[in-house]
Amino acid sequence: MSPDRAPPTVLTVQTGHRYPDLWVSRLAAMVARHLPEAHRFIIYTDRPEAGRFESPGAAHQQLEVRDLQGDSLQGFFGKLRLFDQALTGTDPFLFLDSTLVIRASLEPLIAIGRSSSASVIGVRDWNYPILNSSVLWCRPDAHTQAVWDAWQQGRYADIVFPGDQNVIFHVFGETAPAALTYWPEGLVSSYKALLKLARRDPEAAQRELAASTILKFHGRPKPDEVLHPWRHPQHTILRHPLHPRLWSYLADDVRRHWH
Repeated sequence: MSPDRAPPTVLTVQTGHRYPDLWVSRLAAMVARHLPEAHRFIIYTDRPEAGRFESPGAAHQQLEVRDLQGDSLQGFFGKLRLFDQALTGTDPFLFLDSTLVIRASLEPLIAIGRSSSASVIGVRDWNYPILNSSVLWCRPDAHTQAVWDAWQQGRYADIVFPGDQNVIFHVFGETAPAALTYWPEGLVSSYKALLKLARRDPEAAQRELAASTILKFHGRPKPDEVLHPWRHPQHTILRHPLHPRLWSYLADDVRRHWH
């Protein structure tokens, strides 16, 4: 069977204690609800204990927990290990961060990935002219392997990178810029960008939300803070003290999908 016709593989990474394991279990459940096609959901982690993550129990989803083998990779940089074919293999995969909410079917993303010849498809960052790596389609090849090889070999040791996406963008920019492309605009929305838009134009923000498949929570607040603004006032209430409607903006939408 052609890799593009094989059941899709969805990956995520969970390292350290920055985010609860429950968020990964919720991600697996959202994927199961929004990807009815038989698929694999693989969690790469630095603590691959059996039974650590709750499975949604979907008959069409095979959940696997694997050792990231990230060695000294810290924080966001653990994601770079996914570019090593020795770990993840040569079949295409969809990577999803755990800090997002899936609102609609993932089938359009899978279809775009399967029909594209790009090595990587990512999100065009909302704040900077670079890649945002929260939702990636990766077609393993020499270009993707170059990301891991460059990092492992310390090729850019003299550069301070804020995060993994800066490394990925830098390597592709130097070695294969045409092999990196982006999802159609609006498919993956930024919660912070929608919140900012909702302050001046609520109807426009609602239209953008309705057109999005994934809602990404970068920075603060995170989904749990949106659901409980009074517990996290510094990231919700105090940011918009004169606009109570924004304190728990999209809480109903988060509650509907993030479980």
